[in-house]
Amino acid sequence: MLVPNIALALMVSLAAGSVLAREERPPTPAQAKPAPPNKQPVKRRAVRQIVDGMPAYGPRLHAPPAVPVSALPAPSTSPSSIAPPPAVINRCDAGGCTDVNGTRYNGAAGNTVIGPQGRPCTANGGTIQCF
Repeated sequence: MLVPNIALALMVSLAAGSVLAREERPPTPAQAKPAPPNKQPVKRRAVRQIVDGMPAYGPRLHAPPAVPVSALPAPSTSPSSIAPPPAVINRCDAGGCTDVNGTRYNGAAGNTVIGPQGRPCTANGGTIQCF
């Protein structure tokens, strides 16, 4: 019983497909767009190609003379711009450290301290280096 039902369903679907195939027709020549006339390709003409050469190395004859570079002024050697050498720590407390010369370095976060000129300094073991 099941086989005839499947066969019937298959025949119905095939018939419906052939009806749809008959309804789809190609457009008539009156409905189709006319083809454009065949155009001849444009003839190309030969043109000479101009290729510039590579730039020359070294001085050029038509270049302006080179301007001499003036010497830069010597950097100032004021004591405030030179970082002092590392200081040897004498003792430390909760507020900071003191070096062997009696200079106080106030404590900050971690191993960073503030020097007498307000610069950040780093305490490493038995020395303090300011930047």
